[in-house]
Amino acid sequence: MKKKLISAILTAVLFASCAGNSGKRFQNFTAPQQTAETPEPFIITDYKNRADGEMLPEWVEAWLKSGISEVEKLAVYRDRYVFVSWNEGNNFNALTQWSKGFSPELDFPRLAAARIEDRLSASVPFPDDEYGAFFETLIRTASDASWTGAIREEDFWIYREYESGAGESPVLAEDQEPGGRNPAPEKEAWGFLILVTIKKTLFASQLNEIFLKVNPAPQPSRDQVNAANRVKERFFDGF
Repeated sequence: MKKKLISAILTAVLFASCAGNSGKRFQNFTAPQQTAETPEPFIITDYKNRADGEMLPEWVEAWLKSGISEVEKLAVYRDRYVFVSWNEGNNFNALTQWSKGFSPELDFPRLAAARIEDRLSASVPFPDDEYGAFFETLIRTASDASWTGAIREEDFWIYREYESGAGESPVLAEDQEPGGRNPAPEKEAWGFLILVTIKKTLFASQLNEIFLKVNPAPQPSRDQVNAANRVKERFFDGF
């Protein structure tokens, strides 16, 4: 399967705008359950509630640095699985409407399916060959399932400038030219994040029910069945 079945990234229409003049440095940006693209260095020049003197929330900073695995290390989420729905673009109003319209009941299945897909794909180069029709059937079943217990915790937005000709380390905002703006950014964009969590035990019980419902066609070979059984037995190792 060359393309991912489920994508948590939506595209907004273009609309040029400006941001504030204060920023924060991050070495890289990763969203392991959502994109396989190489991270690009960037500077955050504005974010939600910055004008009120607030800092980046701990979960946002953790996710920007190392993805959901880093967020799940925070004590407050220790017994919960974390999912982050991410959307970016240049139209602030369109992204705001997307965030307002996000529903855990309707949108969580897509997030769950994407993470399940990543888990199955993590250790094998060609999951379709490794697991046969079990792979696609499981992802589709998870995406169509009526998950319960997912909670929308918080939402946030950032405004980023990607460095023009940047190397491995982006410059600090305070190292920029007077005025705080990168003199020649390659591109600028807002990024909207929605934090969703679910109790680990509740997620696991629902996923086990989904495993029982999966009836792939055509039936996988014996080796594919064995591979699927092995990954199910240790599914949450590194999930």
